[in-house]
Formats: sequence, C-alpha cells, structure tokens
Amino acid sequence: MPFSIVINGFPKSSVPVLHIQGPALQGMFLHLLTEVDADTAERLHDDSRYRPYTLSPLGIHFSQPASSPSQEGRREFQGFRLPREQVLNAGTPCYLRLTLLEDRLFPIFSRYFLTRAQPTFYLGETEFTVTNVLATPENENPWSQYLSYAQLIERARQRRERRIKLHFITPTTFRKGDVDLPLPLPRLVFQSFQKRFAEFSQVEFLPDFAELVDQYTGISSQKGVRTDTIAAKNTRLTGFVGEVGFEISHNAPADLLFQMHLLADYAFFCGAGRKTTVGMGQTRRMF
Repeated sequence: MPFSIVINGFPKSSVPVLHIQGPALQGMFLHLLTEVDADTAERLHDDSRYRPYTLSPLGIHFSQPASSPSQEGRREFQGFRLPREQVLNAGTPCYLRLTLLEDRLFPIFSRYFLTRAQPTFYLGETEFTVTNVLATPENENPWSQYLSYAQLIERARQRRERRIKLHFITPTTFRKGDVDLPLPLPRLVFQSFQKRFAEFSQVEFLPDFAELVDQYTGISSQKGVRTDTIAAKNTRLTGFVGEVGFEISHNAPADLLFQMHLLADYAFFCGAGRKTTVGMGQTRRMF
C-alpha cells in the first residue's frame, strides 16, 4: 500500500539552504530508519537499484501564520515552495513529503515518531523539531494520503477519458542511454511510472507497453514548462517543471488506456524519472 506522508517542523538553528537539500534528505530518511530497524536501513542503503520511497525537497510555508497550533498541518499545501534565500533561519516553519511504496516500510517508519515524545530529525548537521506528521487523508491536506494497489487498479478501470494532465512539481529528468533528458516525452514519462509500479504490484503490463505509448500518445498542452534546479551542497539537480497534458489516440488498445490511467494515478506516490529519493520528480495528476 503506497503512503504519502507530510512532516512539518522547523530548524533549531540557522543553516545554509545548500546544506539541507538533495542527498541530505535521503541521509535523514535512512538515519530515522536506522534508529528503529538498522537491518532495513542497511538493505535500502546497500541496494542502489531498489528505492521503495521518494522524498521531496525541503519546502517552507507561506508567511501567513496558522491561527492556532492545531492548524499548522491544515495549511494549504501548495506544492514545494523552495527556500530561495541563502540561509534558512532558525524557527522557520518547513515541511517535507515522503512516500513509501513497500507495505512493510510504513510501520517501521511510523515507529520512530510513535516512540518519541518530541521527535526530531537531522538534515546534514542541523536538527529540526517535528511539529506534526500527517499520514491520512482526513486532515484536509491533499498531499497526505494512502491507497492500496487494489484501489488504484479499481479506480483506473473506471476511467474512460483520453486526456491525462500531470504537474511535474520539482525538477524532473529521465535517463536515455548515457545522458539525462529533461523533457516530458510520453514514452519516458509513463515508462518510468511503469517500472516503479512493476516492482510492487503484479499487474501484467502489455509486453510492448513503451512502444504503444510512443505510438498512441501525444502532448496536447504545456503550461509553465521550464528548466529548474534544486541546489544542494555538492551538486545541482536540474530538470523540467510545469504542467503537461497528454492525449491518447482513439485507436489505442483498451488495455493501454487502462494502464496509462493507472500509472498517472500512481505518479502521486512514485514520482517521475531519476533521483526521486533526493527531491526530484515530485508529480501529481491534475485530471
């Protein structure tokens, strides 16, 4: 069952923004797992090909304060508003989102927070205080939810529309041969979703799925598509962001239509393209 979890908190001390993005996020996640299940953390660290989770960049909340502490988690989560300043000041309300794609990860991860009266986490050498953790859809935050793979499949079977619109919220790029290709080409987009889905569910995809996407899918619209970068301490993560509409031909096989809708829904959890464990490829379906 895929989970999408939002963690709200603030840094205890001021810190250069470069020190808390990119690889620092993955280090934080693996450290939390180590505290409760060292074997699982080691397994995920050692197997570079298996990544049953994604992480957003660290974002900052908009300036308007919540009227009460209980409303902190109810602020409208408008994607990932990256800190553009060089320094993130102590006490600045922040958030990050992580998704878990493997069923057994959620109880392990949640144990860290359930066993601590005042949980914290580290990004690099900076300690953050956690104000709340949102893991269910009942909290009015659209980025906090879970769905079983069976529910995703059943939802996709009900869809008949031939347009799919995706919002690529953080820089996204794909590997093509020996190079990165930061373009929302239908084959690259849906093939990346399909590879992730096949790791965690037993849906039998069409044997020539990628070729059929290439043949029957076009781009019907683009809005705000541009190059963007997440700057981290020792690297720069570059890709495209923006809204892209895909249109599926009326001649496309029915199974292809179902499978593309399934993957478009799954994109919310699995992300798109490369380096989704360090903040890239955060994606959501718009319709």
